[in-house]
Amino acid sequence: MSASKAKRAQVAERRKNAIQMVLAGLDYETIAERLGYASRGAAHTDVDRALSANLADLATEAGTLREVQARRYHRLLAAVWPKALKGDLKAVETAARLTDRVVKLYGLAEPDKLDLDVTGQVTAEDLMEIIRNAPTDDGDGDADA
Repeated sequence: MSASKAKRAQVAERRKNAIQMVLAGLDYETIAERLGYASRGAAHTDVDRALSANLADLATEAGTLREVQARRYHRLLAAVWPKALKGDLKAVETAARLTDRVVKLYGLAEPDKLDLDVTGQVTAEDLMEIIRNAPTDDGDGDADA
């Protein structure tokens, strides 16, 4: 293993250990002392960098999975589309559901708008009215958007 690869492996191992110590509830001063960081701030910075990199990786993976799922929906939609256009009601319903899934997947639906008077007081009755008028679950496990 080259010196730079060995150094990267060492840094990765120290970061892994630091994150485990944070999860175990140790303070950054203790982590710095045990793992050889120059200061508690250096330990904190290193853990933040590692967690940020991990979150970026997760976001990339989520985007990839979202794209795979969208392609699946599009293939299914292509399969039922000809029947839907011919008036097959079951195919129309299936196409509509698939389209809704794609809209949800990409967040394309406009959010529900609430008309609240923020200059006055909101009473418990006002809140109950909002709850009563909120979209309900249509039975397929997804609340209306």
